[in-house]
Amino acid sequence: MSESVDEKLGDLWRMMCPQHHHQLQDQQGPTVYCKRCNHAYRYEDLIDKEETQSYAVVGER
Repeated sequence: MSESVDEKLGDLWRMMCPQHHHQLQDQQGPTVYCKRCNHAYRYEDLIDKEETQSYAVVGER
């Protein structure tokens, strides 16, 4: 059984929005709300740092 998005959000370092913010709140549906962006993103748009090659994720300039 895979972890739910809500469970992954419990690890504050793990999940990021596409703009690399960690201040995410699950909306109990197919989206999370990013407090920094003031925008909702679909689950599939999130970045799971545990699934990346490296825990360091560099943003675009």
